[in-house]
Amino acid sequence: MPCFFKQNWISFLIAVQPLLDILAYFRADAVATEAGYIRLAIMLALPISLLFVLKNRKRFIISMLCIGTYCALHVLNCLRVGYINAFFDISYLSKVVQMPVLAICLIYYIKDGQTRTQAVKGILIAAAVTGAALALACLTGTENVTYGEGLGVSGWVIDSNRCANSIILVTLSVFAVYPAVYSDKKIVNILIPVIVAVIFITNGTKACYFSIFAIFGAYSGFVLLNSAVNGKKIKLAFLITAVSLMAVSVIIYPYTPRYKVTAMQQSAAAKNQGELERKIAALGYDPKTITREEKLNIPEVRAVIEDFYYRAIMGVIPDMIDRFGMDRILDCYDVSIDAAKIIDTRTMKLSYASLVRSDCDTLTRILGFEVTQMGTDGLRDVENDYPALYYYYGYLGLALYCAFLAYFIFRVCGKLLADFKGSFTIWNFALILALGLQLALAQFSGALMRRPNVSIYLSVILALIYYQTVRDGEENRK
Repeated sequence: MPCFFKQNWISFLIAVQPLLDILAYFRADAVATEAGYIRLAIMLALPISLLFVLKNRKRFIISMLCIGTYCALHVLNCLRVGYINAFFDISYLSKVVQMPVLAICLIYYIKDGQTRTQAVKGILIAAAVTGAALALACLTGTENVTYGEGLGVSGWVIDSNRCANSIILVTLSVFAVYPAVYSDKKIVNILIPVIVAVIFITNGTKACYFSIFAIFGAYSGFVLLNSAVNGKKIKLAFLITAVSLMAVSVIIYPYTPRYKVTAMQQSAAAKNQGELERKIAALGYDPKTITREEKLNIPEVRAVIEDFYYRAIMGVIPDMIDRFGMDRILDCYDVSIDAAKIIDTRTMKLSYASLVRSDCDTLTRILGFEVTQMGTDGLRDVENDYPALYYYYGYLGLALYCAFLAYFIFRVCGKLLADFKGSFTIWNFALILALGLQLALAQFSGALMRRPNVSIYLSVILALIYYQTVRDGEENRK
């Protein structure tokens, strides 16, 4: 058994992730779940163990020092301006740096064909476990909903992770569909895409619904292009299934949880917009042409606008008005009377972070402000990843993070330019597709880079991209 584990530990590391999420779900009433401690232990164990097994440690130590130096600068600056809650801020920071730390570690561990195969197996097993767990949750009636009853099914996923869970589903589904693209078995060509489509539609998030078209459309394009470039035989069963599923998804959209959620949001926005415009029109002003100056300087018009902002904000972030005052909030929104924008929760959180940042000095803007400024209950936590990195970790933190990601994109582009035909394989395409979807969803969905249970999949993908663009070539030369 110890030998078996040693030869397959990377597979275990990846495959256990869905089980840790399930553990967190059933232990959600605890102050801190065991899943969180296990992930923290993994993040500490991998780099420490590399210090003992690596013969040439210089590059590894330098990379860890770069991450550590930024973290130290951020913490020292927070100490300079006065910490509110150092433990919470440092804990949040550790979750953010997990991705680059694990990616670098896995780059060293995934060093040959055997370890690369371990990683691939781990991803496929994780996908199977995730699908099986979702099915079991639904069969036993213990599943969690995404937005509310009848508004999406998430499975055994804690409330705070329901939307972020969609990124996990999308990532794992890219690799779940991967065997269906090249398999000689028609049942595999058809059944796997159907299962993925059903999971996506029933989940209810935008990320999942639109990923039906992103994944099946991308793979369909690959199949056709691969036939033209490399002369590969087209798997008609998969191609027909993929195209059919995209068509069906469009037809049944009005009956999906995603449509219901969107309709509710649009209805609320339209109702609020109509109310706001009627009140302004009743005062003798055209809400379509009223200027910023008129909104601010005509007392009765300003009173209507302020009342609308007050009711919208108090229902989401009650302390926002007390902390910043209505004048600053109106200025932040440019005195918009777009109800959809005013009541949008994500916009409200971004505005809160923007106002916190405006009170910071130059050094804090470079290194980021203490995340505790946004509270510790998650109520104000910015949902989109790139703005969150910008506000919480400043110009430098965002630049370092983006530079790290850009390195792997550069490796991919270089490999394709050097040998497009040889690099145009289904596995390479799956990696690029997964990375592209993750980086897009980091903005449009969020929580990819700040939740360890999600970011670990990005770490694995980056390590596999490094293997395909660097290690694989080294092995061939040997």
